[in-house]
Formats: sequence, C-alpha cells, structure tokens
Amino acid sequence: MAVDRRAIIGTLKQYVPIGVKRRVRRALPERYRRLWDPDWHRGTVRGTKAFWDELGKLQLDYLVEQGLQPEHYLLDVGCGPLRAGVHFIGYLEPGHYAGIDKRGDTLERARQVELPRYGVEDKAPNLLVNGAFEFTKLGQTFDYAIAQSVFTHLPANTIVRCLVEMAKVLNPGGRFYATIYENPQGKTYLGEIQQSERVVSYPDCDKYHYDLDTLRCACEGTGLTMSYGGDWGHPDNQKMVVFRRDA
Repeated sequence: MAVDRRAIIGTLKQYVPIGVKRRVRRALPERYRRLWDPDWHRGTVRGTKAFWDELGKLQLDYLVEQGLQPEHYLLDVGCGPLRAGVHFIGYLEPGHYAGIDKRGDTLERARQVELPRYGVEDKAPNLLVNGAFEFTKLGQTFDYAIAQSVFTHLPANTIVRCLVEMAKVLNPGGRFYATIYENPQGKTYLGEIQQSERVVSYPDCDKYHYDLDTLRCACEGTGLTMSYGGDWGHPDNQKMVVFRRDA
C-alpha cells in the first residue's frame, strides 16, 4: 500500500511549534519545499506568491494596451512559474507564446500544474530552459517580448547580452518591454535608492538600478533603440523601458 507522504507530513505538522517549522523551512534546500507546499514553484521567484494574480494580469493588460493582439507572437523572458505566462497563453492564439527561464524545475512544475489549472495546456506554449538568453533556440521570431523583473537582477554586461540576443529574434518594428529600477540621478550617483516600502536598489549589486543613458548605451550597435515607458502600475515602483527593433 502506497504511503501518502503529504498526509503523514500534514499529521505531523500540527504537533510541531510554529517557530520550529519556520527554522526548518529556512534551513532546508528549496527543492524539499514541495513536500509540504504544492505551490512551491510560485515562491521560487522572490515576491511571486505575494503578487501572483496582480502582477500576472498586470503584464497582460499593459501589453494589450500597447497593441498586443491574439495573432501576435510573444516572448516572455524570465517567465519563471508562468505567473504572467498563463494569462498570455490564454489570450494568444495557440503556439504564439514562448517562455524562457534558467530554472528547469520551476518551468516543468508550471507546465504540470499551472497550465491545467488555468485550462491552457492545449495552447501549445513553447517553453525553453536556458540561462544565457539564447532565444534563437526557440526556433521562432517575435512581435513583442517582455522581461518583468529581470533587468532588476542583472549587471550591465548581462543586459547587453540579452539585448544582442533579442535583436536576433525580434521582428522588424517589434518591441521588447523590460522593467527596471530607475536611477533618475544619473550614473555618477553611486548611492542606494529606496524604490518602495519593501525595496532598496543599488548601482552595483542586486537589486540593480539604472539610469536611462546607461541603458541607451547598452543597446548601441544591436539594432535596437530605447525609449522610456515610465510608470505602469508596478507595486514596487519598477519602471518600463522599451527596446524597438529597427524596421
């Protein structure tokens, strides 16, 4: 007779003090969280669980306002556990969504759990595990792309890599939307910035902030040009910048 591990753990949990539970959870490797949390994958991206529904739908609503239509092809960079992906997949025509992320366990769990949960498993999303922004491995080109809370964790040279690779798969006139923590004081300001009640950003460590001139410089020679999208309703004050592929 098969042993139901979750049932056993659930029984034991009621006898363990809350303080002990918290210490154990912090000490255990992340991969073991799935033993007691069926939605462990939602927490693999910092802050994902807290704003799961809000930020997922916000990204779709924003891109629709920017002109995204069901027939367009969309690339979701750093798609993680498909917080926004499930909404994009449901909106777009079958096969028109592609997501890329460096974490294979999170992406596979999202495929198994989130796609059926939202009723979109038959929409044939193109999902790729890749940590080097090798978008050409998806075998598609795209009209729109988005990187929500990706550049906020990347040093400048890695952003350059992302932009170089993006230029290879973005259709002429296509747009790549990326969120940043903004440094409005310019590159010579080397202090921290209180972006929101929860977030402080830094010039040279995670979470990174950037001035707009640095980002314009990053896309020079890539075939992309940058413009400022500004505020888009993010709860932690991330701003939007837009990279457009030259027609």
